[in-house]
Amino acid sequence: MKNKFLYILLALLGTGFWSCEEELEIFPTDAIAIELAFNNEVDFDNAIKGIYSGFRRDGYYGPGSANASIYFIPDVISDNVIINTNGRRSREQFYDWRYDEDGSSQTFWLSAYKVIQRANLILENIDVLDDGEFKNNVRGQALAARGIAHFDLAKFYADSPAQSSDGFGVPYVTSTDSGLTPGRNTLSETYTNILNDLNTAFGEINDDNGVGRINKSVVAALLSRIYLFMGDFDNVIVNTDRVVGEDVSLEQFANVWNDETDAGVLWKIRITEPDDAEIGVAWLQESPDGIRSEYNVDFSLFSMYEDNDVRKAAYFETSDFSGVPYNHIIKYRGRLTGNANLVDAKVIRYAEVLLNKAEAHAMKNQDGMALTALNTLRANRYDGFSSPDETGQSLKDAIAKERRLELAFEGDRFFELKRKGLPIIRSTFGDQADGTGIPAEFLELPAGDYRFNMAIGNGETAANPNIQQNNGY
Repeated sequence: MKNKFLYILLALLGTGFWSCEEELEIFPTDAIAIELAFNNEVDFDNAIKGIYSGFRRDGYYGPGSANASIYFIPDVISDNVIINTNGRRSREQFYDWRYDEDGSSQTFWLSAYKVIQRANLILENIDVLDDGEFKNNVRGQALAARGIAHFDLAKFYADSPAQSSDGFGVPYVTSTDSGLTPGRNTLSETYTNILNDLNTAFGEINDDNGVGRINKSVVAALLSRIYLFMGDFDNVIVNTDRVVGEDVSLEQFANVWNDETDAGVLWKIRITEPDDAEIGVAWLQESPDGIRSEYNVDFSLFSMYEDNDVRKAAYFETSDFSGVPYNHIIKYRGRLTGNANLVDAKVIRYAEVLLNKAEAHAMKNQDGMALTALNTLRANRYDGFSSPDETGQSLKDAIAKERRLELAFEGDRFFELKRKGLPIIRSTFGDQADGTGIPAEFLELPAGDYRFNMAIGNGETAANPNIQQNNGY
């Protein structure tokens, strides 16, 4: 049977059922293969590993050949970075908002539906397991993965529900049937299904599943992210209060980024040397002439970091490349030993939970609780911090500033502007360390521009007659 929905084409084909990473490798239409693959708890645990391996793919948190990851591209599209004229000019089509010309945005679509397919394979076969904690925990992880993958798709390819009452969402796929040719669910249907999966997962998943796996606090943290994107501040607060964790200290903050500590990290994608997934290469490469950056932090953003801000030294290095000084992004430069640019991908940290909580309370005019959450973060970022005790709009502005400073280069900025209905306005500074040099060619993407939604790849629209392309493409 011809596979019409392109994510199915990503099924791992081969004669074996388990790869060297113990990923699930089965033909989705082969009932015998499925029966052989799902027999006991070990099989399901290996299948769960396959889900997490899917998050390391190009288009998700792994760099791949295109370096088009959700960890990287949202900053390139927005106003946090400037292309380095001495770099390789990779992913420039995203930087110039030309991601409709070569199908480059399709990588997000394919990678997310690969995770969704793996989750659905588990969920379709879950009743092989005896009822009990193990079964519930497996189902919880699969539901959570399916929900967050659909959310990541919706962020890229559909409007923010905080700005649009309805319209097209994405196909919400709950089957591995290779004959599916689904149309796009409405925006409200998409988010209803996302929330159903994650809220169900919260009730079934374990409190602790070990490093690199989703657990109950991770689900709550992800729900706070989703509800914030929807503008549902009440449910943001409910879910931030469910998260068990604490922020990383001022003294340990820099060590988060070289994997010396997991303090404040709720969920990360573990990346080892054999994975050959150097996520930091998207930002820079080491060379005899110094750090060669793909993109540098924009000077306007760089200037927002104060000298007593621990993030400034953790995120940036000012040094020469071929005799020209640049402000390099070193957040993912690598561990203290091992391959350069190889570190774990931090999907969600407690800092984001604090910022979500602060914004939600501020939007409900609960300034005292908003300030408490914000100050918890700021006390762990600024040496000698003393609270300005902001209220009202000043407090909201302070929260927005700290969100930008904290989550820079973690795939947040583009979606921050999108959910708030704001334009992308880049500075006129150049790419060199003092703001001189060559500025960006394209400086503004108006609020509501069609390019805030990615183009669905032509391969997908050609193969599936029921897929509706986004307006403008």
